[in-house]
Amino acid sequence: MASPAVEILRQQLRDKFPQAHGLRPEPELLAPQGKPFRAEVFPLGAISEVVPAGPGAGIALLVAGLLGEPVETSPHPELVLVDGADAFDPGSFTGAACSKLLWVRCGSALDMLKAADWVVHDGNVPFVLLDATGVARRDLNSLPAAAWWRLKQTVERTGGRLVVLAPFPLVPCASLRLSLSAGLSLDDFDRPRDELLDRLQAIPEKIRRAT
Repeated sequence: MASPAVEILRQQLRDKFPQAHGLRPEPELLAPQGKPFRAEVFPLGAISEVVPAGPGAGIALLVAGLLGEPVETSPHPELVLVDGADAFDPGSFTGAACSKLLWVRCGSALDMLKAADWVVHDGNVPFVLLDATGVARRDLNSLPAAAWWRLKQTVERTGGRLVVLAPFPLVPCASLRLSLSAGLSLDDFDRPRDELLDRLQAIPEKIRRAT
């Protein structure tokens, strides 16, 4: 057992350099309130997961919040969207917003995972968004857990961000899981996107690890 003096020194170091000791502050709520989403809410070198808190959660709005409505086009993509069900609608965004995006269209859960692995290994675009929300549950459940752990090791090595949008808790090695809610209904179908984004909230969930 360490001496009291050593324990005091360790605590002082933890207080002064929390990141070096793996002590990170709780992530803030993703509640934009008229402001664009920020990629920085998701930790670097890790897999994050966003799941709906219930019906009408507004998962697709998160993509809209990340793209925003820029005035000028981007010379290089700022994020990669690996679209598991080929459901993204570029026609609902401006050309400037779409210029920030590299859209990878997939036709199956396995293709989606392979594409994510390829993009993460490449490492040229540091923010990868994997949308699995439109993929059948049985297909998602058939994905091998080992593949997610390999992705985790790769993103740790490249230092990028991998965010998985899933219809249910899917990734066994996610470092952060956010529960998304917006309370949307059919009455909101014609409401402006900015107004819907104001209602979007994401709350961190406690992740239980296997012992």
